[in-house]
Amino acid sequence: MAELRISEQELHALLPNVVEDELEDKFSRSAWSVICEPGDGFAGFLISMMGASAALEAEINGLSSKQLKQNLISLGFAPDNLDSFGVFEKLHAEARERWRPRLNLELIRTALFKITKVGGFVMTPSDPDWPEQLGDLENHAPFALWVRGSGAALRKLEHSISIVGSRGATKYGEFATDSMVSALVPKGFSIVSGGAYGIDGMAHRSTLALKGNTVAVMAGGLDRFYPTGNSDLLRRISQTGAVISEVPPGTVPSKWRFLQRNRLISALGQSTLVIEANWRSGALNTVSHSERLERPIYAVPGPITSPKSAGTNKLIAEERAKLVVDGDDLLERLGETIRITSQAELDGLGAIEKRVFDAIGFDVLEIAEICSSAGLTRDEARFGLSSLELDGLVLRRANTWTKSQTKV
Repeated sequence: MAELRISEQELHALLPNVVEDELEDKFSRSAWSVICEPGDGFAGFLISMMGASAALEAEINGLSSKQLKQNLISLGFAPDNLDSFGVFEKLHAEARERWRPRLNLELIRTALFKITKVGGFVMTPSDPDWPEQLGDLENHAPFALWVRGSGAALRKLEHSISIVGSRGATKYGEFATDSMVSALVPKGFSIVSGGAYGIDGMAHRSTLALKGNTVAVMAGGLDRFYPTGNSDLLRRISQTGAVISEVPPGTVPSKWRFLQRNRLISALGQSTLVIEANWRSGALNTVSHSERLERPIYAVPGPITSPKSAGTNKLIAEERAKLVVDGDDLLERLGETIRITSQAELDGLGAIEKRVFDAIGFDVLEIAEICSSAGLTRDEARFGLSSLELDGLVLRRANTWTKSQTKV
C-alpha cells in the first residue's frame, strides 16, 4: 500500500489553486471517494473521528483493527460506543477488503487528471460553497463532490427544492413540472434533480429557460455525461449551474449508484416534490431518503387511469406526501413551513430584525438589495443582519445574505 505515497510537488500539480493548508485534506477526501462506494458508513465513521488524512494514513500503513480501535479511544471515543457500532474488528476487516483493490495512487491520479481535463474541480467540506445540508447524511455523507460548473450554484442550494419523477413522463407530467418550476424559480428557489430523461430533464430545462439556478446530481463520473441523450442539456446546466457527482471520473453508472445518488438529491433540497411516478419508480426511493432526513414531501396528483401517476397518488393516499395542485399552492405550503419553523425565533426579534428577515425572503441578497426592499439605511440593515446571524436565522456568503437552511 506504500504506492499511495505522494510528493508535495505532485499534490500541487494534481490540485491546482488549492491553498496549502487544505491540500492534504482535499487530496485525502478525493482519495476516499475513489477508494469507496457511495455512502460507505464505516469510512464515514473513521473520517468523522480521525479526519480524512489520518484515516487514509492508517490504511496506507495497514494499521491493525486493534491499533485503529486504540487510536479511536485515544481520540475520546468510548469503548462502549465502538461496541455499539458493531463488531469493530469484523466491520473493519470487511471494509478493508472492499477498499484494498482501489487503494492505488494511479487511480486517484487519473481521476484528478480527468476532472481537470473536462474543466471541473473537486469540492470538499472545507470549501465555502460546500452545501452544509449534506451533513444531515452524517456518516453517509459524500467525502467529496466532483463538480462541473459553478461552486456558487451549490451555495444557492440553501433555498432549493428537489424535483423527481418518471423518466417516461407524459405531456401532463411535463406540463405540471413546468408549471411548478415557473412558480418556484422567480421566488429564488434553486431546482435540484437527477439529469435523467422525463421529469428530471423537464425540471432542468424549465429552470434554465427562466434563467434560474439548477443542479444535476449524477450517478456516474463526470467525464462522460449520462444519459448521453441529455449531454447537451447537462452541458448547459454546467455553464450556469452545476453538474455534480460523489464518484470520480471514470465511474460507470449502476443501479446501486443511482439508488445511492438519490440520497444526495434528497439531502440537497429543503423539500422534495414528486411529479409522476409509477409503482416501482426510482423517485419513490428518493422519497424514502427524504423521509429519513425529515424533509417535507409534496406530490402532484394524476389521473387514476395513468400508470405514471400510480406512485404519486399512492404517496398522497398514504399521507407520505402532501398534495399540491399548482405552483401557487406549493409556494403557499412552503411559506407555511417557513412561518411555522421560524415563529418562535421571530417572536423575540425587534422591528428592524423582522424587516430585514422579511426582506430576504427566499432570496440570496446583497446588503444594498436588503436596504431597498426593507426601506432601511445600511447601518440599520447591518444591525439587523448581525442580530439575525447571532440567532442563526441568516447566513452570510461572501457579499450576500440568505436565510439559514436549518430554519426552512
